[in-house]
Amino acid sequence: MEVVTFNWKFTEFLNKKDHFKGSPYILIILNQPIQYSNDIFHTLWENAYLRICADGGANHLYDEFKGIYIPHYIRGDLDSLRDDVRHFFHSQGTVIQLESGQESTDFMKCIDLISIKEEEEEKSSKYDVLAMGASGGRFDHIMSNIHYLYKLKDERKIYLLSEKNLIFLLDKGKHNILCDREIEGPTCGILPIGVQRAILTTTGLKWNITNVTSSFGVMISTSNILINDVITIETDVPVIWTVELQFK
Repeated sequence: MEVVTFNWKFTEFLNKKDHFKGSPYILIILNQPIQYSNDIFHTLWENAYLRICADGGANHLYDEFKGIYIPHYIRGDLDSLRDDVRHFFHSQGTVIQLESGQESTDFMKCIDLISIKEEEEEKSSKYDVLAMGASGGRFDHIMSNIHYLYKLKDERKIYLLSEKNLIFLLDKGKHNILCDREIEGPTCGILPIGVQRAILTTTGLKWNITNVTSSFGVMISTSNILINDVITIETDVPVIWTVELQFK
């Protein structure tokens, strides 16, 4: 297998704004309760280049912070957006966009907006996406969000964030995951979702594997432990990486 190395560092997003050195990213708030500390949320919000609420995500933003944070856009079919929230954010300058159609979710409608903005800016590269609330709530919604990691894997990096977990897709190749173990871990997993089987090799974990076949019904890697700040994972097919988060 040809080895192409990719670097991942989620905690770049948590750098203070005046020292932020990561690639510009877009923050999408999905329709789940916001359960982060004020400091964590403020940092992720301030470091984002663009802030978008996916429909009912605006309700949670408003209810949790009482109008302190004003998104650039609210976008979706707007069936979950409350009238009081719509009127407040509209009065504060938020652009509210109705996008009907059942062929895509509100999350994907937000991704489509990002693509439109990139075309307008004539960007040669794609913004990373950090989606809050992507792994809470209904199981079919969680799987839909994971589906988009696969669907968009050749387009951009997407991180799915909840209060307790970080999820992203590792495409075919070798990956260096640069961890801050004060925030990430101790537990992690590698899940061969959407593929018949994956051949995996790892370093930096308590229980490393070498050329091990992983598949549902046979063996999957869960409840492993980070022991190094750099984790390497080599895979012959796309797999899901998930790591526990310990936000203070």
